[in-house]
Amino acid sequence: MANALRRWRLPLITGVGIWLLSFPLLTWHPAAANHPVQATSVAAWNTEAGDHRLVRQLDRETKAALEAAQALAASISPAPPAAAAAAPAVGRATPAIQPRPAPAAVRANTIVIPRLGLSQPVGWYRDCMGGAAVPHWGAWRWSCAGANNTYIMAHNPGVFTPILNLRVGDIVRYGDPAGRVHTYRVSSTTIVSNTQMWPLGATGVSTLTLQTCWTWDGSRDFIVRAIEI
Repeated sequence: MANALRRWRLPLITGVGIWLLSFPLLTWHPAAANHPVQATSVAAWNTEAGDHRLVRQLDRETKAALEAAQALAASISPAPPAAAAAAPAVGRATPAIQPRPAPAAVRANTIVIPRLGLSQPVGWYRDCMGGAAVPHWGAWRWSCAGANNTYIMAHNPGVFTPILNLRVGDIVRYGDPAGRVHTYRVSSTTIVSNTQMWPLGATGVSTLTLQTCWTWDGSRDFIVRAIEI
């Protein structure tokens, strides 16, 4: 028996060694070398987890930016007016619309300049030589002016001081001795020497001429020309 064991011991040990050396070869498969499934799966899982974390971070940042923009818009937007402020107070009287004042009546021998608020009776100056002094107060129509030329004069300082503010386009109304109302529109204003006579001359169309002093000594006059409309 002992001799038999000694005889089979060496082949047995040799066979066990060969079996142990060949075990990895028995368990290895060629597909495992070409398809590292476990390693690839772990890497893909890590990549996917990283993507999920990035997506969640971007989502949180987007929500934070949106909330900040909404808060900024709310802080700069004007508050809507209160309904109570928009609605008229109950029981408070609505202010009445004040009617415009009626235009000044234009009577016979009266000159009216609506924009200046001037309404002035007009007398007659009949000295065709111009030797008599023009009365200091009142407005006066010179009866010796040329045809189609209604010539009215008054002093400055005095009742005609306002006509220095007349502008081209202003309206002037004059009631003649018969009570007919003539409406004129200012066409020009000018300053002349008192030696110039052309403002007194005849005109081709119905014209109103206004004269007042430009200098304190009367050496120069302010002339307004208006055409009847």
